[in-house]
Amino acid sequence: MSCALKDKGHKILWAPDKHLGGYIQRETGADMVFWNGTCIVHDEFKAFELEALKKEHPKAKVLVHPESPADVVALADAVGSTSAILKAAHELDAPEFIVATDSGMMHKLRTLNPGKIFIEAPTAGTSATCKSCAHCPWMAMNSLAGLAYVLETGSNEVHVDPALGVRARLPIDRMLAFTAALKAGQPAGALVPNIGAA
Repeated sequence: MSCALKDKGHKILWAPDKHLGGYIQRETGADMVFWNGTCIVHDEFKAFELEALKKEHPKAKVLVHPESPADVVALADAVGSTSAILKAAHELDAPEFIVATDSGMMHKLRTLNPGKIFIEAPTAGTSATCKSCAHCPWMAMNSLAGLAYVLETGSNEVHVDPALGVRARLPIDRMLAFTAALKAGQPAGALVPNIGAA
C-alpha cells in the first residue's frame, strides 16, 4: 500500500469504520484520527475464538475483511475487501478457509471454489443479538426487486443541494483517482490534496 498518505504530512479524519482506518494507518503510517464507528458484523469477530478454530483446522487459511478488529486481522493469511477475499480463496493453495466477513459471502465462495471448504469465523457466539450471526441486517434489506421498484417509480429519491453535491463529490473522486493510480502503478502522492485545496 502506498505511503502517499503519510508523505503529505497531514492528519486525516477517517470515518466511518475505526477498524478499517486502523488497518490503513498500520499499512501506510498515516497520521489519522478515527470516528468511533464500526461495522456491526465485523466488530463481532473475536481473536481468541478464531485462534481456537484455527487449532481445530490447522490446514485452513484465514481470510479477513479489514473492518475486523486488529487482533483478528493479525491472524489472517489474507486481508482485503470482498473482491480481495474472493481472489485469495481462488489463488491460495489450501483445502480449507476460515472466513471473517459477512456470512452472505459464503455461498459465492463455495460456488466459485468447488472442492474447497469454507468455515465461518466465530463471532460473539452466545449473545442473543442479531449482530452475533455474521449477517448484516442493513445490507440484507437491499434486493433486486426493491431496486427495480425504485427505478420504475422514482420513489425514495434523495434531493441534494447542487452546490453541496459538487463539494461532496470531491473526496469520492479523489479516492477513486487515488485507487486507480495505485492499481496502474503510478505515483498517487499528487492525488492526496493539500490543506486548503478545493
